[in-house]
Amino acid sequence: MNHKREIPEIFESKTFLDPTYEPGFREVFKDADTIRDFLNSVLHLDGNREIDSLSFEYEDRIKFKMPSARSVVLDIHAWTKDHRCVDIEIQRCSHPFFVDRVLLYSFFLAIKGKQKMDKSPEFRLLPEYERKRRRYELPEVVSIWICNFHPLGEARDYREEWNLFSDYDLKKGDVLPVSKKMNYILFDLRSFTKKPEELNTREDQWLYLLSKAGGDDKLPEFDDDYVARAVERLRIENASDELIHAQEQKMMSQDEIDCRIGDGVARGVEQGFQQGIQQGIQQGIHQGIQQGENNALDVARSLGVSEEVLDQIRQKLVENKQ
Repeated sequence: MNHKREIPEIFESKTFLDPTYEPGFREVFKDADTIRDFLNSVLHLDGNREIDSLSFEYEDRIKFKMPSARSVVLDIHAWTKDHRCVDIEIQRCSHPFFVDRVLLYSFFLAIKGKQKMDKSPEFRLLPEYERKRRRYELPEVVSIWICNFHPLGEARDYREEWNLFSDYDLKKGDVLPVSKKMNYILFDLRSFTKKPEELNTREDQWLYLLSKAGGDDKLPEFDDDYVARAVERLRIENASDELIHAQEQKMMSQDEIDCRIGDGVARGVEQGFQQGIQQGIQQGIHQGIQQGENNALDVARSLGVSEEVLDQIRQKLVENKQ
């Protein structure tokens, strides 16, 4: 007798897993061919320029001494046969110095890419004089950030590219970058508002999947085979028990943090009103909000969250004041 699998309550009204959480994100980009299709789509590569082969790692930890030991963990680190070094990051919340983080990750990625390039069979087969000539040559570094916000804190286009430009050339009206070796592509999923009938490119299809799968009960039929297969992997009825559990833990942890932050602030405000009777309403409210923020951070610390999550909480509290 077949028994219907019991689905956790958090997924009861959902058809698909939300790919903006780490387990769902990994399930979307489960293999090298899918990552290759995504990169060719968002880098607008076609014909002879398409990536045809790559290797990748999840949560690749890059360690350096500068002067003390420091490391960053890349969500997906991909390395192509033609020496493109790629980082794909999913980010649900902004935090202080987010742009600095984007730059820092790309710097570390460039160094690791340089190390890989210099150790590659193709480089080692070059004559010694040519290896010396290429001493400072960098691989092409591509940092892709898929966010539920805009990194600069304001609504803009859903896609934005950053490069290195000369101010002299800009004044002349020449907007070509000085170098294309360091490339930044940032997506704001909240600003991607295209409807199914407006999905004219493979990039459109990928962004629609990433922005809508967590909320819509129904997704359109995609003509990109890799996007279509990713949709089926995200379908809750197709997901393994292990994937469901991992996604549930990620989502419940975030919900619990959000709820406790809200509760801590609310209790602090209430205390402030009580203090306001004795100290003056305005001063009491101010103190209460401050107490609420302190309560929220204390709760988060008690949950054992990382310093990065604490930074995200502080940023949310700042945004709530505005």
